Amino acid sequence: MKKVFVFISLLAMWLGVMAQEHITTQDFKNKVWDYSTNKNSIVLKSKLPVVLDFYADWCRPCKMVAPELTQLQKEYKGKILVYKINIDQEKELAQVFGIQSIPTIFFIKGDGKYTGLMGYRTNYELKQVVDSFFFNIK
Repeated sequence: MKKVFVFISLLAMWLGVMAQEHITTQDFKNKVWDYSTNKNSIVLKSKLPVVLDFYADWCRPCKMVAPELTQLQKEYKGKILVYKINIDQEKELAQVFGIQSIPTIFFIKGDGKYTGLMGYRTNYELKQVVDSFFFNIK
């Protein structure tokens, strides 16, 4: 029974990781912000607010937050975009954002203002940030 639970838990984590769109540096420049042309401020290309999840495959807290972000993405479908950025593969993006700890989650508004969180966060905590920062709901 314990093996079945472990398998289901791992499958749920894996499915959670697969739910968000993984984004490369070039895709980021095309879809989110081209920092090579707008160096001094974030000029968001997306019409929707963006959540960036900086993670690594070997990071346990990153795997734990993945299902929380999947749930967030489902709850705010059509209102926000959630992108995953693998810091081992997209080192340039990690450097641009000054990533020093993972998971790090950035929330970027249409006006270029942003806020961030480090470490594991529950869905409730993520929703609080989305509601207050993006939609001014207290």
